[in-house]
Amino acid sequence: MLDWLLHHQALVLLIATFGGMLVLLVAETVWPRRPNAVFAPARLINNLALAGINFAAILALSGLIAGSAWMAPAMPSGGLLHGVHPLLSLAALLLALDGASYALHRLCHAVPQLWRVHAVHHLDIEVDATTSHRHHVLDAVLSAAVLAPVVAVLGPFPAVLFAAISLRLGFALVTHANLRLPERADRWLRRVVVTPDFHRLHHRSDARHTDSNFGAMFTLFDRLFGTASDAPYREHERCELGLQFLRRPADSRVDRLLLLPLRWPHPTRPDVAPHQPPVPRAAQGGAAHPQTTASP
Repeated sequence: MLDWLLHHQALVLLIATFGGMLVLLVAETVWPRRPNAVFAPARLINNLALAGINFAAILALSGLIAGSAWMAPAMPSGGLLHGVHPLLSLAALLLALDGASYALHRLCHAVPQLWRVHAVHHLDIEVDATTSHRHHVLDAVLSAAVLAPVVAVLGPFPAVLFAAISLRLGFALVTHANLRLPERADRWLRRVVVTPDFHRLHHRSDARHTDSNFGAMFTLFDRLFGTASDAPYREHERCELGLQFLRRPADSRVDRLLLLPLRWPHPTRPDVAPHQPPVPRAAQGGAAHPQTTASP
């Protein structure tokens, strides 16, 4: 069974990605975090189209980008994780990939040229499972290219790498989902892992939140580097998502999103003020603690 999965991993990941989206879209109608979120078929089609384009691009480049964080081609296991127990190897690999993703994510927000590409992901005015793969194709390829050396140095066994990729894909879907978690469960889970509420703040149009909560799987790096933020639990239901510009439905057409880096309408980033610190975790009753990072 494992050999079959590794031999057909591209097909397995394709089915898991789009199948997972479908399952979560159904779940979002049963347990919505934002009950008033508007369902727009055109938005859904555009997001799925970008996901398909990105998957095809990474598949085409998988032979050139060895150890891509998306495709996991078979690799010789002679790196730092050679001989390490598979579970420990998986944990180390996930942590290393999340650290690299965190660093790249912050660069994409700080470097104007990278932001023009990454903004495609942030222009979605609602956030659900399909947003997880709403990326410019250059953004997807850059991520794969940055994570490939990490995998090459660590040299995990193919099965461990496949498991890591599957978990990262699953986390991306869930953390973008419009799913309601009980407040207590969310508070405890985010001590370690990224929850939908934790990541949704990153998609708010409020500049103080846009440049916070960069982690993909773990909240460790956000807490370590002071980029974790929080907001009152009920605020998620009514907060504005997306950016403060390009909010018309026509602005999220696939063709316009793909051309966005070349037709960027703003010489600077009017939506983000880098000098503003992230919003710390709110105290009970809505007042914020005077701290720079969120506390569980």
